[in-house]
Amino acid sequence: MAEAYLKIAQRQVTASGFTPICELTQGNPEQEIANYVEAQNINLLIMGAYGHSRIRHLVIGSTTAQILRGSHIPVLLFR
Repeated sequence: MAEAYLKIAQRQVTASGFTPICELTQGNPEQEIANYVEAQNINLLIMGAYGHSRIRHLVIGSTTAQILRGSHIPVLLFR
């Protein structure tokens, strides 16, 4: 299912004139994103910020919050 969504997104971005690099990885999202940013020498991270319930946020936290706390590069959030 994730691969299908990734392919749709890739086609949309390509149709807009960009050349995306798409990769699907498994594991802890915060760590996988940080590893990918470092390995690919990325200098700007763009990511969605989607709200969850306050209880879930307090108990688990959010990927977005973890990335913002640990990022050494600029992060552009969209909602």
